[in-house]
Amino acid sequence: MIWLIGALVLMVLSAVAITTWRDWSRPWIPDPGDRPPARLIRIPSGSTLPAVTDTLVQQGLLQHPGLFRLFARLTGRDRQLQAGRYAVPVGVSPRELLDLLVAGQTLPVRVTLPEGIDVESAAAIVAADLACDAGEFLVVADSMARAAITARRLLGGTAAAAAYDSLIGRVDARIPRKLHWAEGYLAPDTYHFAEGTSARRAAETIVALGVARLDSAFQLRSDRLQALALSPHQLLTLASIVEAEARRDEERTKIAAVYVNRLAQGWRLEADPCVAYLLDKRGQRLFYKDLAVDSPYNTYRHAGLPPGPIGCPGPLSLQAAAAPAADSEIMFFVSDAEGGHVFSRTRQEHEAAVQKFRQKRQHGGR
Repeated sequence: MIWLIGALVLMVLSAVAITTWRDWSRPWIPDPGDRPPARLIRIPSGSTLPAVTDTLVQQGLLQHPGLFRLFARLTGRDRQLQAGRYAVPVGVSPRELLDLLVAGQTLPVRVTLPEGIDVESAAAIVAADLACDAGEFLVVADSMARAAITARRLLGGTAAAAAYDSLIGRVDARIPRKLHWAEGYLAPDTYHFAEGTSARRAAETIVALGVARLDSAFQLRSDRLQALALSPHQLLTLASIVEAEARRDEERTKIAAVYVNRLAQGWRLEADPCVAYLLDKRGQRLFYKDLAVDSPYNTYRHAGLPPGPIGCPGPLSLQAAAAPAADSEIMFFVSDAEGGHVFSRTRQEHEAAVQKFRQKRQHGGR
């Protein structure tokens, strides 16, 4: 009789073991072809096994949470879970889930900085995507940019660097916005960072690429640009204005040519984006009172380039600034109300183009 009871107990235990192993190893959606798409989850650094399990259950990725925790602890892999972002197919078995999280098959964090972005907006994007501190990013980026500018003499000399330094920490009627050493020196691009990348590491990567691109553009500058004796910092500043003005790639070199021609002739640049940057009115309409502000960034009142970049230019604008179109006579441009610009050599031609633009705008662009 005892042996019969023992046999029954063994059979029950075997059945339980088989069922447990089956639930542990098999997908819980029978037909793999009917599985929903993978779901994106984030496992923060330092997450406990219960916290990870709760996340999987909430996302509909785990049907047997107790089984998942049991096998994770029995195998010691509850201490090997890797933080990161994962694309987890819905319906995989608990064993496959644990294998995935232990192997650390994470997705990179995609961070995109568009051309022309200013540093504070860039810091906000980085902070949101990497779950880091925007203030720390700005501090590191400014420190790196300042070090590169000083070491490479990108401003051209100690006097120019000292003058720029005096503007950076200034917020008053002449400079109503906070300036940053890193303005212009962040490389617009799409970056792929590992989950948990620090603000410091991100800033180092982005500034390093920005400085490298500036170095390359400066080495390839045309004879006309060399004749102006612009410093690398001034080239970057010119490129940032081109970036702010350009709507079509093919027009970048002509826009650069207009400003280079004005610099060569000693004209004021009269660039709206410089005033818009100063007053933090990018994309907004400027009024005559805006153009009257007394600031070195107001190119309607002060000759030459502004003290520094007004955004972070992309490679095409850097190339255009380094090698503007060969036309040394175009001095004006205005919107054609169709996404491009009309370029003129004389003020009379320009005024006619402006009048035509106004007429088109009044008739809805027709």
